Amino acid sequence: MLRKGQIIMNNKTGYPSIDRPWEEFYKYGIPNKPDDMPWNKYLVDDTAIGAKPPQGLTMYQLIYDVNKGYPDQIALNYFDKKTTFAELFTHIDECARALTAAGVKEDDYVMVSLVDMPEVVYSFYGANKIGAAVNLIDPRSDVVTLQHYINQVKPKVFITLDLNYPLVKKAIVGTSVEKVVIVRIDDSMPGAISLGYKLKSRGQHPKIEYDETTVKYKDFIAAGEGAPDVEADFKEDACRIIVHTGGTTGLPKSVMISDQITNNVAWSYGYIGFPIKRQNVWYNELPPFIIYSMMISVHLPLFYGVTVVLNPEFSVEKFAKNFKKYKPNYAGGVTEHWRQLIRSPLMKDFDMSFLIAAVIGGDACPREDEIEIDEFFKAHGCKYPVIKGYGMSETSATVTTETCTANRYKTVGIPLPVHDIKIVDPDDITKELKYGQIGELLVGGPNVMLGYLDDQEATDEMIFTDEKGERWLRTSDLAKISEDGFLTHKGRLRRIYITDNGGTGAKIFPSVPEKEILRHEDVDAVCCAGRLKKDSTFYEIVAFVVKKNDRPDDELTAELVKLCQEKVPGYMQPVDFEYIEALPLTETNGKVDFVRLEERARELQLADI
Repeated sequence: MLRKGQIIMNNKTGYPSIDRPWEEFYKYGIPNKPDDMPWNKYLVDDTAIGAKPPQGLTMYQLIYDVNKGYPDQIALNYFDKKTTFAELFTHIDECARALTAAGVKEDDYVMVSLVDMPEVVYSFYGANKIGAAVNLIDPRSDVVTLQHYINQVKPKVFITLDLNYPLVKKAIVGTSVEKVVIVRIDDSMPGAISLGYKLKSRGQHPKIEYDETTVKYKDFIAAGEGAPDVEADFKEDACRIIVHTGGTTGLPKSVMISDQITNNVAWSYGYIGFPIKRQNVWYNELPPFIIYSMMISVHLPLFYGVTVVLNPEFSVEKFAKNFKKYKPNYAGGVTEHWRQLIRSPLMKDFDMSFLIAAVIGGDACPREDEIEIDEFFKAHGCKYPVIKGYGMSETSATVTTETCTANRYKTVGIPLPVHDIKIVDPDDITKELKYGQIGELLVGGPNVMLGYLDDQEATDEMIFTDEKGERWLRTSDLAKISEDGFLTHKGRLRRIYITDNGGTGAKIFPSVPEKEILRHEDVDAVCCAGRLKKDSTFYEIVAFVVKKNDRPDDELTAELVKLCQEKVPGYMQPVDFEYIEALPLTETNGKVDFVRLEERARELQLADI
């Protein structure tokens, strides 16, 4: 008996990267493909197999080409203030001229530290239009990290939220930054909502002394009047986006993404079969410094003429309220978004028949949650199950996704048409494993990042070229591939846990607290293991410590807690310390058995209930 979405293939070699079983799902045309859309000229092939994404266009040129014929349709919605495509391109042109007037040239970098708001879209495409790269910065970055980013790319212009200006002001001292552009969250709000925000946030905004080097966004735009209208040509491997991935040690690494990579992703989603219609609605509150946000929740919908609702606040608690208000056809989030939504009283008897794609990413979705969400959707009129996927910054957001015809519990779908995948022996990456065998996931194809900026050593550790000349990226994730091409994520070689940091998703890298704990003279070994917080899909960590002596546990714990409070970000600090005789090791290779420690961390949690 076949499982849901299962396809039987003959003449298999047993190796997924050779058989490419997932291609069976792309052989039967594009379900729900409209026949009158301008982007259809880029999806000329009925199947994705052998088809080519749009070539030779910048991100700006692509969205302009497919939307120039619809000037009065809505591109953006920000607190119900709607921006038409004609207005969007006017704003982009104004930002491009302002950047040119400020001395920004092709292949320069523009620093952007904003949240989901119209100005981040204008800056993103304005910089792209003139051939500059946009460096997307987490507004929570500290001074040291900001200085690192600035010194890496030597930008002339830094566009930032006013709330972050005090840190930015310190970070730019002695650097290349010549102009800081200040944006307030309420700059593009409708009048009444803007007034209400001003009253509510009174006293929370820093006082800023504006001058020639520190300017308001509107004055920055005004200064660009009369500047030449520059439009750069497409460059194949030029860096046009930088996002930052948290390093397990030291400062974050800077991931370089090109125009072609970004356009490839938008094009690929046309083949997964979910109905896409101009002026449908996509809701986005994922922060723009996360690659998924700008690539999947902004560029992709704009490519298809879909209206993007921008919400500057990442909040799983308020998600249901905003979902009910905007009734989006498409929305992405972490599992916790959807868990909170289906438990909200606001959703009782709410008709969700408008929902087409509810996307879950960021971390694993437990099977019981997926079943509960799907059942809730069905009971409320939604015809489509939740969509899970897998990706990372280095693979341009999405590697695999579920589709209309390929959707299965406990998996993360099949590869997008622009990706290749295979499973290898972690200790011998030249040895590909067969169907159902668990090993390290490798990702290949044209959507692997260009590399890490100014870090060839880290790039070479991540990416290698095989004997056929093909580039492969090591994910450090454990996975397996089924005989019909579904990917199942099984854990991490490099441990990372997703947690909540002040209402925004963040990554816990256990090596960060481990490094500090090991500095203590009474600690012989330590390993931090994650577990889900109670009634949450976010993680916390427990430190398992091997002592060098007979120090009382309570005394040592007090010192380690203090040490972590001084040296480790709050969301990465262990919530508990457990003392053990020795770290458990695996029988196969003698490495630390993280799985056993994770199980023990969960046991400790249950014992406290």
